[in-house]
Amino acid sequence: MEIILEQILVLSLVCFAGIIAFKLKAVTVSNAEGLVKVIMKITLPLLVFTSFAGTKLTDEILINFPVVFASAIFTVSILFLLSKVTAKILRLDRENTALHNAHTMFGNVVFLGFPLLDALFPGGEGLIYATIFQIGNDALLWTWGIFILKKGANKQTERKGNHLINPATVAFVVGVIFMLFKIKIPEVAFKPLFGLGHTTIYLSMIYVGVVLAQIKFKPLIQNLRSYILSFNKLLFAPIVLMFVLILIKKAGLNISDKALMCSVLQAGMPCMIIISILAAEFGLNAKQAVENILVSSVLAIITLPLIYWVLNLYL
Repeated sequence: MEIILEQILVLSLVCFAGIIAFKLKAVTVSNAEGLVKVIMKITLPLLVFTSFAGTKLTDEILINFPVVFASAIFTVSILFLLSKVTAKILRLDRENTALHNAHTMFGNVVFLGFPLLDALFPGGEGLIYATIFQIGNDALLWTWGIFILKKGANKQTERKGNHLINPATVAFVVGVIFMLFKIKIPEVAFKPLFGLGHTTIYLSMIYVGVVLAQIKFKPLIQNLRSYILSFNKLLFAPIVLMFVLILIKKAGLNISDKALMCSVLQAGMPCMIIISILAAEFGLNAKQAVENILVSSVLAIITLPLIYWVLNLYL
């Protein structure tokens, strides 16, 4: 819980800086739109590219890759089906359905998942499994996820062109090629690209703060859809994945307990922050995206330790 609280506190402080910047008029609504463009066209593509290009396919990754990768695909697919059902129950329109689908499907597997799993399973093993899960998660995000958001985009946004081909998806394809063919980037070039890419989370949280500064608190905590979405993401999907993997393990599949635990914990991460940036880019409800992030992140303080305790109980 200490690790989870620490990471959420870090993100909250950056978010608070965005709120202050908006209140002091250092960042206006038009400035925030420019910030989204910087993230979408520069820092996010670099983050995606360096994440894949910097991943070394070791023997341990290759041995555990199929199960952990399949766990990510299974989790995202289950969450998509759940989001379709709950979107109909909530009677969401096309735009809000697309956002609800995407935010249910994709979790904060890097900025919360990586430090959490690295601390729980030190020595690099936790990060290995976290990375495998992220590869499966991001492979669907930059293909299926973009397609879903594009379908929900308003007509004005639709006229801008084909959003499936954008800097982030191109960076994803190029990064995967670099990873698979083990193309090494000189350290003098990789280091600044990696550093610039990892400013994405801070810039994104400043944007979240700007949007949050425009939201009234009372409607935020009364928004039913964020709680339903959080239940699906934080409890239902990871518990389903846990029982499926345990059954498969008992049937004789060679998967380590640590790989299983990392997969389930990654499946239970709160909403992905990048989705709020994508929502703004596609002309969707960015305020709702921010509400999803805040509600699910706060509830994750309770659910992630609970899932970890249940996993230890079973394993």
